[in-house]
Amino acid sequence: MYAPRLSRRASALAVVAATGLVLAGCSGSGGGTSDTSASKSSDALTTFTPAGKGSIDKITWNVFQGEPQTVDPFQSADYTPNMINSNMCETLFAQTPDFKIKPNLATSYTNPDPKTWTYKLRSGVTFWDGSPMTADDVVWSMRHNMTDKSSFYGYLYANVASIAKTGTAEVTVKLKKPDYLFNDELASYAGVVVQKNFYEQHGKKVGTPGVGVMCTGPYRFAKWTRGQSISASRYDGYWNKSLPRKVKNIDFTFLTDDSAITSGLLSGQIDGTYGPPVAGLSQLRASSAGKLYSGPAPLAVTLVVANHKGAMGNADVRKALQMAIDWKGIGKQVYAGEGTPASLQTVPAVYGFAKDDLTSYAGSVKTDGSAKTDEAKKLLAGVPADVKSKEISLVVPQQAETQQLGVGIKDAADRIGLKFKLNVVPATGYSNYLYDPATRGSTDLLYTQFWPNIPNPLDWLGLTAVTGGTFNQSGYKGIDGLYAKAIGTKDESARSKLVVQMEQKLHDEMDPMFSGIQLTNDVWLGSKITGAPAAFSYVYYPWAAHLSGTGK
Repeated sequence: MYAPRLSRRASALAVVAATGLVLAGCSGSGGGTSDTSASKSSDALTTFTPAGKGSIDKITWNVFQGEPQTVDPFQSADYTPNMINSNMCETLFAQTPDFKIKPNLATSYTNPDPKTWTYKLRSGVTFWDGSPMTADDVVWSMRHNMTDKSSFYGYLYANVASIAKTGTAEVTVKLKKPDYLFNDELASYAGVVVQKNFYEQHGKKVGTPGVGVMCTGPYRFAKWTRGQSISASRYDGYWNKSLPRKVKNIDFTFLTDDSAITSGLLSGQIDGTYGPPVAGLSQLRASSAGKLYSGPAPLAVTLVVANHKGAMGNADVRKALQMAIDWKGIGKQVYAGEGTPASLQTVPAVYGFAKDDLTSYAGSVKTDGSAKTDEAKKLLAGVPADVKSKEISLVVPQQAETQQLGVGIKDAADRIGLKFKLNVVPATGYSNYLYDPATRGSTDLLYTQFWPNIPNPLDWLGLTAVTGGTFNQSGYKGIDGLYAKAIGTKDESARSKLVVQMEQKLHDEMDPMFSGIQLTNDVWLGSKITGAPAAFSYVYYPWAAHLSGTGK
């Protein structure tokens, strides 16, 4: 259903180099030393970069994860395709860079009874060929999401009974049972709107280089040169005139090598990118060729408990290992100061409607993330010897950051007397461990860099901790009842209290994810452009429409 959230960049660094760095920076004493030029305080975070005024004919923007397989938004659920598609294909609601959900192609909605949602559609919206967006297009798009097996978002329609056009500019969704998460999910590609006729005409060829897509966004699909770039051009008939849209053409390139990306940014061959290489952050911060900005993000580097049959089936072993890991040092050394210890499994950018209650609870369990070796050993003292003697295995992809992370975790396990094995596998095959039980086998822990569909804690919990969730590989069932109750609860205050109960249970059990590292979002803008959101919004929000020139 989801493409894997792997490390933000591939890297050519050797395992030996990674090992040396982690053991130096993540010792048993805590945070270790750090490169102060690569660290920063949270008060440096910003939501938007400075606005500009000038127009630019063309820029080059790199997508760090490489070339996508398709630009069909129904099959788009990872960094690269979403970074491109978010500027082309729009959703019924929009996720803003400050992690709010607001009207977009739907101007309003009503919830006349617990099992009915009715949407009023925006007038004056056209597809790139000039034809108007209609209720028929919206109904077709939603039904396609619900029924097409290739869609990544069909599971979000599990409670939907019917979707119908109920007026010239009105669509009504009937549910099988109350679902107060469904409406917000329409701010992800669960609510994407495409042109019905285009999809019916091109079928499975939609999203391929020769066909592209037909949507309503500020940039239109122009050209896809395999192995080189995807080009998008400004759609001058776009309905939202409040967005600057000062860049006329964008070439999205696919470099994945850290050194090549950094060199391209410093030389000006690449005008901008999200997620610049960690290895190049110090150079970028010191350069006058552009500027590096950081913003808040719903991103977490975490460990997924994949197997309850081994030592990880014991709550005290899980809590002891999490406690012994030097998350603070990992954030400083492995992620160059871009990561800070997370209090909960869900990170603050996703707190949404439960922000006040979750902030309060997170504060009550907050730690600085330093390794607590002695406390962990005391906790393990009460664990039966036959449980402690079982080997714990962790699989990570063969990339610099993930290998460094893995070595840091193994170091923590060794220090408290756990038997631990770190397995490094090719990055290209790592997703098999996440999604294929046969490949995963009896693996105990898996790495992931996770982000949810929307800024709503129920979405995060549904993906990670509820039966059937994509990142609930161990089949954890501890919050299923509370989750079902929360989904069906209309009152936000009561729903918020249920979310806190779930987070408390997950924290107390340290299952099925560890509370790991919450990341910031970086964006590099070359000297001639500015305006892009610094916050992590590029996976569903038309970030490029904010770009403009600096006059340089």
